[in-house]
Amino acid sequence: MTEYRSKKSEGLPLFVDLDGTLIKTDLMFESICVLLKRNPFSLIMLAIWLVKGKAYLKARLAERVHLNISNMPFNAEFLDFLGDEERRGRQLILISAANNRALKKFAEPLKLFATCVGSDEQINLKARAKLQRIEEINRGKPFSYAGNARADVPIWEAAAEVIRVNCSRSLARHISDTKPSRDFDLSDSRIRFLWKAVRPHQWAKNGLLFIPLALAHQITDIHRLLHTCVGFICFCLVASSVYLSNDLLDLESDRLHSTKKTRPLAAGNLPIQTGIVTAIMLLLAAFTLAHLQPREFVVTLFGYWVLTVLYSVLLKRLFLLDLVTLASLYSLRLEAGAQASGVNASVWLLGFSMALFFGLAALKRVIELSKSNHAGELPGRPYKHSDSTFLGAQGMLACAFSVLIFIFYIYAEESQSLYRFPEMLWPIAGLLGGVLFRAWWLARQGELNEDPVLLAVSDRTSQIAIALMFLVLWLAI
Repeated sequence: MTEYRSKKSEGLPLFVDLDGTLIKTDLMFESICVLLKRNPFSLIMLAIWLVKGKAYLKARLAERVHLNISNMPFNAEFLDFLGDEERRGRQLILISAANNRALKKFAEPLKLFATCVGSDEQINLKARAKLQRIEEINRGKPFSYAGNARADVPIWEAAAEVIRVNCSRSLARHISDTKPSRDFDLSDSRIRFLWKAVRPHQWAKNGLLFIPLALAHQITDIHRLLHTCVGFICFCLVASSVYLSNDLLDLESDRLHSTKKTRPLAAGNLPIQTGIVTAIMLLLAAFTLAHLQPREFVVTLFGYWVLTVLYSVLLKRLFLLDLVTLASLYSLRLEAGAQASGVNASVWLLGFSMALFFGLAALKRVIELSKSNHAGELPGRPYKHSDSTFLGAQGMLACAFSVLIFIFYIYAEESQSLYRFPEMLWPIAGLLGGVLFRAWWLARQGELNEDPVLLAVSDRTSQIAIALMFLVLWLAI
């Protein structure tokens, strides 16, 4: 916190903004995300409401959406300051462009504000409109104002005391240094939080696109390899778009989760509107680039995106079907890699993929259950602690089945034509079984994070085992 304050400003009534100031997020965008998660077709209704004006849109959202206020990300330093000021007897007024109905529901449990004033169906209480309302309430007398956005600049210019919360340094330069001022909860670089939100570490999963090319022994074909690289970039862009979309739809459940609550959107470190715009831009970029690929690849990429959307809004809340969907998404990556490079993805590869990734998806749910503090179901998932044993049995069986499929593949007619020494592939079965056993063992010891698919990226033993698998594969050719 930084401040330059005069004694005269201490007794002034303090008008406090809500969105981005008291809380790090925005009630309107929070409500839109909740409504779209409940019913994606509400997008049409939202467009109709918006045509009638932002104030009308906010009023309709306040009628239909009831947000969980207790888990909202507050600007903690500023909230502590308000508590101190209220105890000193200072008059605090919450004034926001949020709808008045939603604002009252928000302010009531805090018990900090003498009154609160929000937008109605006709007037969106922002910028000049908010300043006019403040002057009416305060009868032209001096006042203090706490805000965070460019729309607050006219109010700061009229205020006797400037309080900036979660405000960028570039915006702070617009405000005169001669006025008493305070800064709370200074914002960090949004680029860093955006980079974290798109989860570049998850792009390693899209390396599956190169597997069909490698197994067809065509990895040195530059033309096929370039097409696969383009396909890899397309899937990375779509995946990051989907991660952002999922985080936007899961804001409430993520805030109840032990680790997901720190994600940039759930924690309020990245504005919801930034997440929405970035998700759309990444998706458009992916399908624009995909036009360089065969038509079959574009269809598969579109199918992958549709399935991820269905997973986000419905399938992840269906018992076991969520695991089948996750396994299918990994198998679609293999199929897309084959289409991009112009080779065939064998039925052995796809069957192996479905079994393996179903098992790893079950392992992920077991890990989440072991780390959850909730007595009921996992937030946003259909599993309870009592399901852990069943999921563990199903997951280990699926992992064992994937090893068995690989053993059958060694003696398949396809392998006899691709490898000079197919029997040399046997050590891969042992190494694969060892890696999977280690993953389940680490989960039992509580030493595995919530995404076992990325074990090869972080675990040295698994990395060595996978490197040995590729060495054996090369020797068998």
